[in-house]
Amino acid sequence: MTDGRDRTDVLVVSTTDRGEKITRPLAAVGVDATRFTVRSIDEVPDLLGHIRREDPAVVIVDSLSFAGGTVALAKLLFSVPYVVRIRGDAMSEHRSWFWTHLSRGAYGRALKQIPRYVATRGALKATDDYLFVSKYLKERYDVEGDRAAVVNTPCFMLEEDLDEVEVTDPLGIDPDRTMILAVTNMNYPGKVEGLVRALDPISTVLSADDDATFVIAGDGPYHERVERRAQALPGDIHVPGYVSEIGPLFKRADIFVHFSLLDGYPSTVLESYASRTPVIANDSVGMSEQVIDGETGYLVDLDAPETIRQRLEQLLHSPAERETLGENGYEYVRENNGTERIGSQFRSYLDPFLE
Repeated sequence: MTDGRDRTDVLVVSTTDRGEKITRPLAAVGVDATRFTVRSIDEVPDLLGHIRREDPAVVIVDSLSFAGGTVALAKLLFSVPYVVRIRGDAMSEHRSWFWTHLSRGAYGRALKQIPRYVATRGALKATDDYLFVSKYLKERYDVEGDRAAVVNTPCFMLEEDLDEVEVTDPLGIDPDRTMILAVTNMNYPGKVEGLVRALDPISTVLSADDDATFVIAGDGPYHERVERRAQALPGDIHVPGYVSEIGPLFKRADIFVHFSLLDGYPSTVLESYASRTPVIANDSVGMSEQVIDGETGYLVDLDAPETIRQRLEQLLHSPAERETLGENGYEYVRENNGTERIGSQFRSYLDPFLE
């Protein structure tokens, strides 16, 4: 099938540019890895043809739905092995989008989630090889055996020289004010729900501290819900939407907060560490593995809002503790999430295919 050509070692299939979080670490350890991005169902035949022509040693499916279903079909047709990389609860996401579209009267978009759900389920069923971005997801999917491994996400912000980045604030907030920052993907209700539940205790803290401000960056269908709730509360809260240059905003922040009910292993927590910013997160899903309570930040209980308020007040009034936690977080992400380290873990898992 290869016609004497050098076959591709690894083909990464994704629906976004996230595939780079696999190809870059693999390239760092000398593995030939290429990407194919499927942005619409119309590109599915092209993907099938690409797999047949390239005859990769293994395909990594980084996004499921039609992309995953197509790769599963390629395994059946061309005997090309593949690995599913799971970085979220895909089945729950399909169900969530179905009900979201249905509630808004977008019946056509709701119905499109059904074949996506079927394709995802088929891709999961047709392989024994799984890579999870966190232990939480591995336990949630209940997959055991040697072919189910955990490889975390690399943090590319480590490769940026943040010391050379100018501290800027797109909102023009007084640089002397202490900034609390959240960066949230507002495409999913589970992610937004955690943030909305934390807004009340955060607002209480802001109301008592005129020198503190809270910025919530991010966009998506649920942005309006967050904005409405923030506007109804006292305290200095800004919801600017999507921010293109996120590095300077992380560097400007004094405290990073992440409250979510859905994240498998959020990259924003790693990016806050890379910018030496301490983290307060709810003790749930992937954040429980990322935040070392009392060392790199604090884990709190969303059902006990007083814990959020207490930890925020504690860090707002202690610049020295913020600095210590920030340095600890930087050492943590440098040791665990560097590009080459993650690449070595990928390669160790893929060696049986590459050999």
